[in-house]
Amino acid sequence: MTANGETGTRRRSHQHTIYCSAADRVLIGKRAQEAGMNFSRFMIACALHGGDEDDGEEGPRLVLSEDEQRSLYGRVALLDRCNEALLARLPGTEMSALGALAFLVREAGGGADDGDGDEL
Repeated sequence: MTANGETGTRRRSHQHTIYCSAADRVLIGKRAQEAGMNFSRFMIACALHGGDEDDGEEGPRLVLSEDEQRSLYGRVALLDRCNEALLARLPGTEMSALGALAFLVREAGGGADDGDGDEL
């Protein structure tokens, strides 16, 4: 035994309690079994590596599938293009489409944009 309480190269384990619902406990247990691990080892692998540490992959697993990532990227790219179009100057003016829309709302009596995003 070494001075820090370890025997050889194996470190002593410490018990920690986690709190989860019974349904979550069952689901975690099933996933641990599918990964070929006991509950504790699976929880440690998830906490440290995002999943099965023996799966040969580097780094944490992604939450979204590759198709979901592509779909999300496409939607964000569309929002970015819309934002650019709203903020770009209208041809022959110094006003953006968003500014023109705000002007129309003010002229129609709908209130002015006070900068906090509540009204246009």
